[in-house]
Amino acid sequence: MRMLARILAVLTVPLLMAPVGPEDRANPAQKEQIEASAKKVKQLQKERIAALKEAADQLSALHKNGRTSFDEVLETRLLALTAELEAAEKPADRITLYKNIVDVLKEYEQWANARVEAARGIAATALKIKARRLDAEIHLEQASTRDAKEGK
Repeated sequence: MRMLARILAVLTVPLLMAPVGPEDRANPAQKEQIEASAKKVKQLQKERIAALKEAADQLSALHKNGRTSFDEVLETRLLALTAELEAAEKPADRITLYKNIVDVLKEYEQWANARVEAARGIAATALKIKARRLDAEIHLEQASTRDAKEGK
């Protein structure tokens, strides 16, 4: 019986000394690589947001001069907001961005419906935009619910 206890003790000690979590198993070089990669992703996200905002500003100016369509302006604004949403880390920021996306999609939907009424657009386009708006509203509600559950 004592022999069995010794064998078990010998076998369990190394298990107790083993690292607990995956972060404990990662060597310092891996941690640095992961941190460097995360930093690079954040930097690339900032560049993407800046490029899309600049494109939206330029397209807006072109639209005022009649050189591009309004849907092009709205699509680029949506791309910029989506990029910001992907980079957002705080739940409150995500909720604000979802609200902004819903607002832009409502504007886009009104524009599409006006085009349908003026016989310059098709109802299917307006319906696709409505579906996108509804999807954004669903995400907004889910984010708001998550934020409320977490107690802000």
